[in-house]
Amino acid sequence: MRAAAQRLSERLRRTGRLARRRKQIKAYLSDHSVRKLQLGTGDNALDGWLNTDIHDFTGRNEIVYLDARRPFPFPDNAFDVVFSEHMIEHIDYADGVRCLRECHRILRPGGRIRIATPSLERLIRLYDAEPTDLQRRYLRWAFESFVEDADAPLPGYVVNNFVRAWGHRFIYDEQTLRRGLEAAGFDDVEARALGDSGDERLRGLERHMSDVEEFNAYETIVLEARRP
Repeated sequence: MRAAAQRLSERLRRTGRLARRRKQIKAYLSDHSVRKLQLGTGDNALDGWLNTDIHDFTGRNEIVYLDARRPFPFPDNAFDVVFSEHMIEHIDYADGVRCLRECHRILRPGGRIRIATPSLERLIRLYDAEPTDLQRRYLRWAFESFVEDADAPLPGYVVNNFVRAWGHRFIYDEQTLRRGLEAAGFDDVEARALGDSGDERLRGLERHMSDVEEFNAYETIVLEARRP
């Protein structure tokens, strides 16, 4: 009986979220000539953007419900830019490519996408025979901050924790993210530093781990691409 009541409550809550979403999207598209979509907003709601997330942020009406694994509730050619920070690694690779294809569909020709995500290659480089000072400090910080049931800051502990924790599903390197973007139809794929872009609309957006910026910069790759 209790389980049935919980299922009914969840269905009603989802129905309410979807009804609210339709109004939010309609209002945003009506009020903005330059349209900017953020996927996986978390705590980083951006002014002038349609901020979306799969999680239900109670009391935060600026966050629009969106499951990036499913078709987006937007018309074709609706947005000028899309931004996502530390979201795509939380869904399977196949879902990630479908998400990128949806981004391609809803972007206007010439529109740009910016994806920030952890770098598998940089995690693997923690095994370098002669690690840099930054790599050593990152390794110790990650070990002390997140690893349990281990007694030394070894790469094996840190890498295993990273690929299994926080709901991570697929960790990209630059090659696989580039391939995913190109498979989705994007071109002019280019690597960028955190906060840097040739497009002023895409500068200074990243906020992930802002209290440990150098470690975020170490573990994160950023790629931008254009819809032809």
